[in-house]
Formats: sequence, C-alpha cells, structure tokens
Amino acid sequence: MKRFGSCVASLLVLVAMIAGSALHAAEPRNGDGTAFVAIALHDVVDTPAQLDEDSITSDRFVALLEWLTGNGWTAVSLGDIDCARRGIAPLPPKAVLITVDDGLASAYTRVYPLALAYRVPVVVALVGAWMDVPANGTVRYGERTLPRSAFISWTQAREMQASGWVEFASHSDALHTVVRANPQGNLLPAGQNRIFSDGAYEGDDAFRARIRADLLRSRERMRVELGREPRALVWPYGRYNEETLSTAKDLGFAFAMTLEPGPADATRPFAIERFLPTGDPDLSTWVSNLRLHDPWPSARRIVAIDPAQLVGGDDAETDARLGRAIERLVALGATHVMLDAGTVSADGRLDSTWFPNAQLPVRADVLGRFAAQMRARAGVDVIVRLPHAAVLRRVGDPQRAVGLYRDLAVHVPFEGLVLEDVPSLGNATARTDESPWDVARRREAVRFTGWPDADATAMRAFLAAERMRPGLQAYWLAPEGHGFDRPSSLAEVTLVPRTPDARSDDAAPPPAFARRVGLVLRMPDASTRATRDLAQSARAFQINGGTVIAWGPDDALAAPADAQAIAPVVSARRFPPVQDRTP
Repeated sequence: MKRFGSCVASLLVLVAMIAGSALHAAEPRNGDGTAFVAIALHDVVDTPAQLDEDSITSDRFVALLEWLTGNGWTAVSLGDIDCARRGIAPLPPKAVLITVDDGLASAYTRVYPLALAYRVPVVVALVGAWMDVPANGTVRYGERTLPRSAFISWTQAREMQASGWVEFASHSDALHTVVRANPQGNLLPAGQNRIFSDGAYEGDDAFRARIRADLLRSRERMRVELGREPRALVWPYGRYNEETLSTAKDLGFAFAMTLEPGPADATRPFAIERFLPTGDPDLSTWVSNLRLHDPWPSARRIVAIDPAQLVGGDDAETDARLGRAIERLVALGATHVMLDAGTVSADGRLDSTWFPNAQLPVRADVLGRFAAQMRARAGVDVIVRLPHAAVLRRVGDPQRAVGLYRDLAVHVPFEGLVLEDVPSLGNATARTDESPWDVARRREAVRFTGWPDADATAMRAFLAAERMRPGLQAYWLAPEGHGFDRPSSLAEVTLVPRTPDARSDDAAPPPAFARRVGLVLRMPDASTRATRDLAQSARAFQINGGTVIAWGPDDALAAPADAQAIAPVVSARRFPPVQDRTP
C-alpha cells in the first residue's frame, strides 16, 4: 500500500492514481480531495483464543493490508489530512487513516513491524496514566487488570516515533475510566459525564476544570517524553461533548477522533469518524465498512416504557422492577427502548421530570439509572421522549425549554430523542440514496427560517441535546394519517402512529425507505387481545416490507408468558442476545 507522505509528493502520487482510476470505477470517489475513512484498532493478537471484543488476529490484519495494497487504497497521515484541510494538496480518491487506541503492547510488537513492512503511517493513542505505571505495576483495563508489560513503554514509543511512520495522539491522561454518574451508582465514561458525589452532581465549571486539567497533563507528559505535544486527541470510549471539545480546541489540539461510523473529512478535523472492528471481522466485513456500504440498521424494535411503572416504594423494589423490565426487553428481542423523561398533566403541561434539572420538580432522579442499566444489561439503544409542546406549556420561554433538554442530555445517557408535534419536519421527504451522516449534517445546516416558533424551538432543543450527546438520532413521531412513503429528511427515523386493531392496508413502506420509516402501535391496554393485535399488526407490517416497529406503553412488568407469546413475531435480536455493553 502506498504511503501518502508529504504535501509535495502527494501531487505526483495523485496524478499516477488518477491515470489508473478506470480500474476501480466502482469504488467511492473523493471529488473534493478531503474525504477519507478511518479505522480504530485496539489489540492485534496471534490466535483466536486471545481475542476479546475489540481485538483482531494478526493474519486478518495482514489480509486487510494486502487487500488495501491490491485495490488502490492509500494510507494517509495526519499531515496529509492537514494539507488537504488547508487546500495545499488533496487526498487521493481512496484514502484510509489507520489508528490504534490504548497503547497496548501489540502496537509495538505487531502493528509497528507491519507499518514498517508495508510502509504505512499509523496513529497510536496513549493514555498517560497507564504509561506512567511502574514496570512492576498493574493497569485497570475495562473489566480486567493487566500487568504494565501489556502496554508499550515510553522507550518503545520514542523508537516508533523516530521511524517516521508512527505519530502519537493523546487518549487523555486519566479519562479512560468511568465515574459514578447518578445517585444509584452507575458508572459512565469520565470524559462525558458529571460525577455524582456526596449527594450532589459536579457543576459545569468543575466538570470543565477537570477535563482541562487532565488534557493539560496529557500534553505535558507527551512533550516531556516524546519531545512534542500531541496534535490529535482520541476521545476515550469515543465519548465527548461540546464542552470537552471546546476545551480541546483551546488547548491546541488540531484533530479529535470519535468512534462514530461514517466518512471522515479533512474539513471536519474535530469530528473524525472511525470504523471500530469488533469480533475479529473477516475481509468482506472490512471491505463493506470501508466502502460505507449499507449503513442503516437492518431492523429496529422499539419498546416504549413509562418509568412510573418501574418506580417502587423504595430502592430495592425499584431495582426489582427494573430487573423485570430488562428481562422483558431481552425476551422480546428489542433493539431499542423508549423512555418518558417526565410526566404530563391532563391539560398537556409537563408536571415533573425523571432527571435532575434547574427548572422543574424532579419526581425521582431515576432516568439516568434506567437508561444505563438497560443499555448495559439488555443491549438496547435508549430513545428518550420529552414532548416539547408540554415543555413549552409549562416553562413558556423557548430558551428555558432548550435549557431543559440540555439538562436532560447532561445527566442521561441516550442515543435517540423523539420529536413530536413538529409538523414542519414533514415539509421535505428523505432521499432514497442518503446515509445517516447525510441526515445529521443536513440537520446541522438548517436554520429553520420560516418555521413556526414552536417547531423551531423543538429543533433547537434537539441540537442542544446533541451537543451534549454527539451522534444523537432524531425519531420523528409523525401526525396521524402521515404516509409511509414520506419519511422526514431531517430525522433518521419517522414513526407513523396506528392502533393495533386499526386496518393497516397502507402500512407498506417503499423498499428504499423500509429502514427510515416505521410503525408505532399505540397500545390501549395490556390485555390478551391487545397483545394479540400487536402481534398481528407487527406480522402484517413485516410482510409488507417494514423493518421498524415500535409499540407502547408496554407492560414492563407483565408475566414472562406474555413476552414468550409475541417474541417470535416482534424479535429482531441476534441469538444469543448481547448481555454486556461497553459504556
């Protein structure tokens, strides 16, 4: 595989590649010279017996390098990406950035020799606190305790850097860990979440000061040991927010890398998406991901749960109810859970919330707990529902409403937010050829000019939450009667409401939109008839090509027999189901 080493040499290489481009006409092209894809490796091992979730075997890594070499791909460095960003020299049509997180020993014993042999640049991210552990010490690495020898040394890092093929990035000093993030003790990534201690949450100023101090320590240690400060920051667990990103920019970082899938672009150096290989993927999986093929989930099964059903008379009873709800999610084969973030009064006003905030009464601070436990134990993505119309009726001021969504995102881990009573989202229909990142970037660019104030407030609230939880997806709850052939261009998923006993002859999404528009069944009760109707409606929708099905409110405490009866129809999970999930 060719190295794309310097800005001057890149022009000559680009000419040669363009001359042979007809051989690879089916490959995605880099029309602006700024696009590339990035890979996030962790550990490279020799045998399948040594594998964990994020490691790969050395033979498959070699197979990838051989495939890249034979198919016109060019490994690029951060210097090349910076040249493209500044307009000095474009990236080649098929550019790939290879990165290695955590600084495990295989970065030196396996990746480094292959980088030299194939002459490819590599970016290795180091955790300062781990690097500084004494030779006879240990490192807490996820759920394992590893000897210090499981990681590279500063001496080895200096050798790798001197070769010219390895650049080191900061993986923080000590943020590659988890902190207590709610009263119940859930542990979430330290770089994105507030610490809960002594009965109170860490304030905004304290959070920013903690992040700043950590990144300063990381930069200084790398300057002392390697002779230069890192220009790239790799977020631990891929988790960050607007505040941590702002701090990184202020301290002089020029690049920041995530674990969000998608195409990276030199014009977006602080949001470099990366493909994370898991389960030692075969070559076809590598190729599919590098080509960004088929980015939409094959199916979504969304179970809506009212947290009020899970809150008991004391903590023990609440935990018992939560456990039953999690078991039900697994039994149903759910891929997502939708949780209400507050309670709404009969007159449509938000009464109270299930998360801490500075504006409204907190009925119980449990939403963060429920979301974290369901993500970890049921393996589901969490979608939160906070009706903006009910929020506005209660707080009145749009700025206060937006602030409430920010508070929600600060304290609760979730992947999706429901947007309802926002008819303007139906103004433009999604295109059939777009990807999730196309939707997210279009949403970033919209200014909502001409939208009703309430609709614009809803979207600004979403964006405020997204700044705290980058990668957040929008689920638009369309109005009654909306067609299945018109998913919104500003939402990843459009949900069309029906009742389980309603005729659904029109519930047939076009094949091109089957993963963008779904059926949401409003359950009138938890009776046997309602369950039967749910199963019949779900089956009919699937026969008509639907892949996104939501229903609720679900009876989260129903007897196991209920889940067993409908799971064969609604389940969309792999078997055996995933039980554990990295924060």
